[in-house]
Amino acid sequence: MTTLTIEIPDKDRDLFEQLTQRLNGKIVNVMESEAEPNNITKKAITEARAGKTQKIEDLDAFFQSL
Repeated sequence: MTTLTIEIPDKDRDLFEQLTQRLNGKIVNVMESEAEPNNITKKAITEARAGKTQKIEDLDAFFQSL
């Protein structure tokens, strides 16, 4: 038996379940979509990808600076 991981749009979930039953398949695990990051997180990701980060040399000094 082959196991596949498939991502489908939420709107097509019922149709996919019907198709799976028709093909004598079995859905063994349902995972909901991950939430989209908020604006602060998106900004942090963009800055990190642009190299706008600082390397932490001393963890204690870092926490004291907060």
